[in-house]
Amino acid sequence: MPRLITFQEAIQESQHYNKRHLLLGNGFSIACIPTIFSYNSLYEETNLTDNAEIKKAFEQLHTTDFELVIEALEKAARVLPAYQNGSTEIPLKMHSDAQKLKELLIETIASRHPHYPAEIEEEKFKACRKFLSYFVENNLPNKGYIFSLNYDLLLYWTLMHDIEGENIELLHNDGFNRDVAMESGVPHVSEYLTWQGKGSGQNIHYLHGALHIFDTGHQIEKYTWTDTGIRLIEQCRQALNEDKFPLFVSEGDYEKKLEKITHSPYLFSSYESFEAVVNGGRYNTSGNTCMFTYGLSFGDNDRHILNIFANGKLKHLFVGIYGSLSSSDNTEIIRKIELLKARRVDYPINISYYDSSSAEVWG
Repeated sequence: MPRLITFQEAIQESQHYNKRHLLLGNGFSIACIPTIFSYNSLYEETNLTDNAEIKKAFEQLHTTDFELVIEALEKAARVLPAYQNGSTEIPLKMHSDAQKLKELLIETIASRHPHYPAEIEEEKFKACRKFLSYFVENNLPNKGYIFSLNYDLLLYWTLMHDIEGENIELLHNDGFNRDVAMESGVPHVSEYLTWQGKGSGQNIHYLHGALHIFDTGHQIEKYTWTDTGIRLIEQCRQALNEDKFPLFVSEGDYEKKLEKITHSPYLFSSYESFEAVVNGGRYNTSGNTCMFTYGLSFGDNDRHILNIFANGKLKHLFVGIYGSLSSSDNTEIIRKIELLKARRVDYPINISYYDSSSAEVWG
């Protein structure tokens, strides 16, 4: 059984690395508001009254995990024609229901999401900004990147939140800015914030998209409160009512997730940045870098992330563990991490496990 250290011990252990990066999983959001961001509560709030088959699929699989049901529907839709003499009626219905479930998931998250940052206690933001400062504080000599697998607005709100008297300056650049075009010698600034692409100095990456990031077909836009005076979540709801959906990865298995990522310039660029960090940067050498994970369960549906660690050159991985090391969930996490470590023959990786609760991310 590995040793469990505190978050502060992990920070101290990481001091000698040139870069310290952070990867956030769903546990980051659950730790802030458990009643909203757990899969159980999302399932309970999703209206499946008019979707009897989808509801039955959850029951048959004994799960409330949206991604697991989406994966099952998509895989069954591919296999069933072989057993139905080529009939496509039911497979098409399953494929349609998988897409419908993705949309229901987005709508449910938007409807349950806090309306505005003031619904979250100031002390929670203060604690979270202190936690993030270990990775992107402006005066930090070894500041790195933050990667998030979550699609809610909590990270964005926290980075943008100003606290009176706070002695913390977080360096955050999500790659969005206003386009400036010259027309007849006169500069015209775009109405929306758009993603500026590679080379923008981006250090905040939403690997699976986010509720405030939208793909308009010809560019990636970010919704902000300052442009309209309308709460971000209300803008998201309005967009959903207009059949516009955020740039959001809800596919059930890691291969489908990776397929969607590779078809989006924004997502693929963030994915490449994550891969480059784990591989040692642009020169693809074994850099003196480390990464912390928080709220990440290393589930099979995020195997594309685990594979990057297994094939990379990162020197040290600090894995956040919630609860007892001997619990069934944590035993499975440790098993996967130790297998990852065993695969790193040419570029050995150090593994440390720290107590997530000791990080006091939300106070």
